[in-house]
Amino acid sequence: MAHPRAPLERLIRANADEINRLQRLIHETAALRWRGPEEKQRHAEACTQFHQRYAELAFPGGYAHALQQLAAHDPNIVDGVLTFLEVRPYFFRSGYMWKTLYKRVQRVPMGVNQQARLQVIVAAYKAYRAARDARGSDPFATGKGL
Repeated sequence: MAHPRAPLERLIRANADEINRLQRLIHETAALRWRGPEEKQRHAEACTQFHQRYAELAFPGGYAHALQQLAAHDPNIVDGVLTFLEVRPYFFRSGYMWKTLYKRVQRVPMGVNQQARLQVIVAAYKAYRAARDARGSDPFATGKGL
């Protein structure tokens, strides 16, 4: 039996793949846009398509809407946000979104199962940060810079 969150997880992953595809198209057409008006138009269309679709693809139901619901402490958005945090999709600006949602969802009242899911996310994030800091991949983590 499939997990009840599986459809949302698949949607988040598919949306991330689509954002990445649209961004690749921008990069591919950018390299050619100076060759003529047709190439310039293809690049402009790729940019337009990316910017028109980004908000709907970044978070199911819209990222801005999710932030509004979190600010209003709407319990109906918590499961979607937790699923997004669990999936941790990778696309343009997803890291910033992840951190914002991570901080804001902790302020919303939630049920026991949701709290348990959040604790797993918090533990995984702490482990990620500890591993990142231990390998020294962030030159600013020590305050020494480059």
